[in-house]
This record gives sequence, C-alpha cells and structure tokens, in this order.
Amino acid sequence: MSTAQVSGFLAASFLLVTLLGDPTTACSCAPRHPQSAYCYSDVVIRGKFVALRKERMNISAGEPVWWMRHEIKTTKVYKGPEQMQDVRFLHTPAMESLCGYEHKASLKGEEYVIAGMLDGDRVMITACSFIQPWAQLTPAQKRGLSSDYSKGCNCTIMPCISLPCSINSDNQCLWTDGIMSRIWDNFQAKRLACLPRSDNPGLCTWQSLSSQGPGSLRRTQ
Repeated sequence: MSTAQVSGFLAASFLLVTLLGDPTTACSCAPRHPQSAYCYSDVVIRGKFVALRKERMNISAGEPVWWMRHEIKTTKVYKGPEQMQDVRFLHTPAMESLCGYEHKASLKGEEYVIAGMLDGDRVMITACSFIQPWAQLTPAQKRGLSSDYSKGCNCTIMPCISLPCSINSDNQCLWTDGIMSRIWDNFQAKRLACLPRSDNPGLCTWQSLSSQGPGSLRRTQ
C-alpha cells in the first residue's frame, strides 16, 4: 500500500471516530442491513480466520503505523473482482481507536461471512465491517448473499433511527427493526430484502426471501 493510500485510510478512520464517538474508545457503528453491507462492499466472502500477524508500515511523517494482517482460508466468494477468487489476507488498523477489527473467536474455528473494501490489491476491514458467523445467518440471509441481495443494489435501505421517519424516493425501503429495542438484527434484517418490483422496476419494496428456491419471493408491502 502506498503512503498516500495509508494516509487516506487512516484519515477516513479518524473521521469516522470523530463523527461517531470518543476516539479513546471503540468505534460506534451505524446500523447496516446485510443487503446494504453486501451492496456497499467491494468484496464479500465466506471463510475461516487461520492466523494473525502484526505489521509495521513506515509513512513519510510521524510514527510508524501498525496494521493487523488476518490470514483467511476462503471457502466461497460472493462478490469481488473477477481476478480475486481466493482472498488470503485481510488488513485492519491495529488500534481500536482507528476502528481496527479484533477477531475475538478462536482461529481455525467456524466459518464467517466477511464484507470488506479494496484499497489497491488489499482487502480492508474495520470494526464496523459486516463480519458474522456463517452458522448464525438465517436461510434467508444465506439466500440473499448467494443470489438476491445483488438484485437490490439499486435500492436503498433507510434505517429509522427515531420517530417520525419516512422515505422520500420510490427506490427506498424503511428499516424499522431497531425503533423500539435498538436491536437491528431482527425480522427485516433476518428475513427480507429491499428489491425492485417485477412489474415496476423503479419501485423497491420489502420482499420475503423464502428458502424454498427460485420463484418464491413474496412482497410484504
């Protein structure tokens, strides 16, 4: 990674912390529906964390910057450049104050779904990245990753943070899972996708991701 790329990524991380919380503590992350995580990421894979290494990178000014390099055994690529069919490493800032991702589960354990961004030829992740155990995803979420989320990337999912809330475009779906409980991993996140209607592609609505196979999508609004 070039000096300019390192500086740009760190600046973006610092801005995120500045906007969302105290830079001396872990990051505060905005809610993100699994479909949004898929659509807004450059790379989405399934794999196992197998090793971890700390790397030092010198930049032109100031102290050296430390990065954590997670070695990954990729088992499935859901999204990524055509030439990137085997992701081996994920990179993240070593400091939590820069939104660095810390993998707290055991290495060489269960599979995870991991959504990351490209910086040159490196896949970058942060504490706010969508990183979830594969076994904990619902059948609808697994179907979404395999086929249906990609169909809704021209739609926009709008989290309802506080009442009143509304949408202002036909391509938006209102995400209300967290209004009362602040738990966003609920019905709409676990069972639905925001997809264009077959009879009106400019209109996006919540649709149920039934696990019964192709042709089983059902509109919920």
